[in-house]
This record gives sequence, structure tokens and C-alpha cells, in this order.
Amino acid sequence: MPSFGGVLISLACIYVAYVGYQFLSIFYPKECTASSSTAYCLQPAFPLGKAKFTLELYGRASAVPGTKAEFIFAERSLKLTEPFERTFSVPLPVQVVKNASDYQITLALFPEGASHGVHSPDAVHSTITVTAFRKPGARARNLLGAGGDSSSKLGVGSESAKSDSPWIHWRSVLTINSLNSPFAFDRNAFPPELQHLVKLQSQDAYLPIISASRLSFKEADLVQVNSTDTRALLTLRFEPVSIGQLRLLQTLELSVESLKSFGFRDTDIDDVKAIFNDTNFYLLLLTIFVSVFHLVFDFLAFKNDIAFWRQMDRSVGISSTAVLWRCISGFVVLLYLAEEKTSLLVVAPAAVQLVIELWKLSKVFKVSISFRGLAWAPRSEAERKTGALDSQGTRYLSYVMLPLCAGAPIYSLMYVPHKSWYSWTINSMANCVYAFGFLFMTPQLFINYKMKSVAHLPWKALTYKAFNTFIDDLFAFIIRMPTAHRLACFRDDVIFIIYMYQRWLYPVDKSRHKRIRPEL
Repeated sequence: MPSFGGVLISLACIYVAYVGYQFLSIFYPKECTASSSTAYCLQPAFPLGKAKFTLELYGRASAVPGTKAEFIFAERSLKLTEPFERTFSVPLPVQVVKNASDYQITLALFPEGASHGVHSPDAVHSTITVTAFRKPGARARNLLGAGGDSSSKLGVGSESAKSDSPWIHWRSVLTINSLNSPFAFDRNAFPPELQHLVKLQSQDAYLPIISASRLSFKEADLVQVNSTDTRALLTLRFEPVSIGQLRLLQTLELSVESLKSFGFRDTDIDDVKAIFNDTNFYLLLLTIFVSVFHLVFDFLAFKNDIAFWRQMDRSVGISSTAVLWRCISGFVVLLYLAEEKTSLLVVAPAAVQLVIELWKLSKVFKVSISFRGLAWAPRSEAERKTGALDSQGTRYLSYVMLPLCAGAPIYSLMYVPHKSWYSWTINSMANCVYAFGFLFMTPQLFINYKMKSVAHLPWKALTYKAFNTFIDDLFAFIIRMPTAHRLACFRDDVIFIIYMYQRWLYPVDKSRHKRIRPEL
């Protein structure tokens, strides 16, 4: 009979195959052919790659109805198959400078030499807002600055820093996508995600498809507008894409904003955008593939870990120091990720892991909670021997850890800027966790060495966690996270390799292990 894990992995493979097929159907759609009796084909009105166009940009303050849009920029002799990038300054209306209005840009694309220009019947238009209101961020500074100022107040250098009210920010990068190759659409089966972009020249011809991409907007590109600013720089990127890429971008653009209703912040949504927007097709499929298996291995690791700790009634061979450290470090990491405004994709798993570690701590110290309060069960002789080994390993560890964890915060306080004293405290503790946290596995490794055995460890859960550790190495380059947290992903690889070396060094004698740990 197949195991539960095998069935789950098989279902994951089927799901990945289905998702891959759906992506292939989006990226490589079937083109309309005149040979089909039921097809009603729409052809490009102009030959792409040969016809030349003019692209003009106009801007206005959106909060002032009836305001005439002012000319900003023009790119002439443009071919829709050739990318380009231009940087220019945009005059800012007074309403925008005074934090009273958004700013909209209207794109107009029309054939070069068209008699009516932007008002030509062959012109296509697209409007997009290039500003956003954001609350000001805290400024980092040296807490031991001039005069020994130890205040935790934030620096004040602009109007927005004086209050917590949202302030207008300028999106410094605007990306325009166009269809880079001619494609014949079946009018009776037109892709719904592209319908709002298409303008017909006649019953069987469509005008060039362009789209001002909201998916390319990033929080990192936002620049604050101050009351003294009269102009703002804008980088315009014209990026032709294939029909498959355009369909995928439009599908995601229509759905990504709904993530806010699930508690995702703008920075979290940026991470989702980056996975799809900054990744080629094959790497995207790989990302989806490993994401599914990451969830599967997470579940299997969770299942086996819980099963191991539920059946464990004696903590022989288990380092209580290591478990306690995982609880403390998990709490510190959670505070650090929140302080750094890290993606919810990283924070949520860290929070779940902390709850599990707290439960494990209660099992190691044999603490039970009831209506009468807390109760501690007595420890066996074997557990007391494990505790003695654990204390010995912890003493050796303290000789290294105390100087490191004391010196690093002092150096950080003297030479590294921080937003506040709270920020310095959290960053100092987190740096200690990330840089030296793996050393807290020393007591467990010491116990294994003294017992000449690793059979007491939850190997099924450790194996699944190891698979996820290697997957995390890939995500470390895709999802936005603090550098220290990214390096910690590779640190976990080293810890698992050490465990595997000890497993090879101390082969499991199952008969001996059953005599020592009959509950296993």
C-alpha cells in the first residue's frame, strides 16, 4: 500500500503538470487560420517591424477635472519590435507638489505622419497614474552621534517626516509593453485578458496593442515629492513582448491587486510581481515547480515532526538548550523580519515555526498546562544524564558565544546607523542569531558524540526539512528578504551536512536503540 507521503508527492506532480500545461497554452496560443470554416480572423492593421509610429506622452493632475493635459515627451520613428529607454524630466503641477493630487500620464501611439496626430482614427491611447501616496519611512542615523544624542526620535528632513500622514511619491520608472510579432486572433475566441487593449480599425484588422504596465511598478522606484520640487525624472522603458508574455502580464495585473484583501502589503505584492515579471518562462516554470514541492515537503516535515514529538515521552538524547534556543531565535527573527518590513511570504512560515518550537519546548521540559496551572513531570535517570551532557556542551559553547554576541552589538552601535534604539536592539539580536545561531547546535552535536548515536533524532522530519533548505537556496535569490536571512538559508545547508556526517559516523543499531528507547 502506498504511503501517504508518496500519494501526496504524486498528486503534486500531477498538479505541476496541469499548471505547466496551462502556462504553455497561455504562452503558445493557437493562431487563427483562414482555413477554418468557423474562424473570424483579426489581422494586424500595420506590418510590425516595418511600419513606423510616433509615441507621445501627456500629463495632468487627476484631482482637477477638466484640466488640459500638457505635452511631456515624444518618441518618433518608433518601430514596435525595437525596445528603447529614455529618461527625461516632467513638470509637476502645483496640486501634486502640495500633496493634493495624483498625476496621470496618457500615452498616444499613432502612425508616423498621420494627419490628425493623437486624434487620428488610427491612434491608440492608454492612461496610467504614476504617483502614489505612502507614509514616510523612518531615517537611520548613528545613535551615538554628535553630542552623545541618545534620543530615539526619527530624523526630520522633509515635510512628510513631520507627520505620519501619507505623502505623494513619484514612480520614477514607467514601462510600456507592445506586441512584438504579428498575431492573427480568432474574433470568436478572443483572449478576455486582452480585450480592453484592443481597438479595431475595421472588422478584420486591429490597431497596435500597447499597455502601460502596472505590474512593473516597484516600491523601490518610488521617489518622494517635496514642496520645493518643480520637476521629476521619469525613465520610460519600451519593451516589446510576445503574445504569451503579454497575456500572462495582463492576467496577473488584473489579479495581483486582489492580494491586498488577503493582508499582503505593497512590498509583498512587489515580490509576487518580481517572480512573474522579472523571470523568464523556463525559470518561472521551475519556480512554480519547486514552490509546489516546497509546500509538500513543508507539510510532510510538519507531519513527521509533530508525530515524533507527540509520541516522545522521554527526552533522552535531545538537547533542551537547542530547543530553547530555537524558540528564542524564532521570536527574535520574527521581530527582525517585522522591523525590516519583510515579505509576508517569509514572515508567515516563521510565525508558524515559532509556535511549533514553543510546543516542543513544553515537551522537552515536561510542562503541562491545566486549569490548576503549570505542572512539571519528573525526569528519568537517562534524561538527567542527557541534561548533564547538554550542560557540558552549553558551557563549551558559552566560551565562544558570549564574546561574539557582546562585541557585535557594540560595534554596530558605534559604526552602523539605526532608525531607533529599538531597531538597534532587534538588529543586534538578529545578527547574533543569523551569524552565530548555528553554533547553538553544538550541545546537540556534543550529545550525539558522547552517545555515539543519532537514532534519537527525528530523521524523517530532518530529511524533508533538508529538501526544503535546498529549495530555500533558490528562493533566496527570488524573494526579497534581508541579506542576513538570505545567508541563513545557506547556513542551514551546512548544519544538515554535519548531521549527515554524524549519521554516517554512528550507524543506527536498531536492536540497541529499541533497548534504550522502546517508545521508538
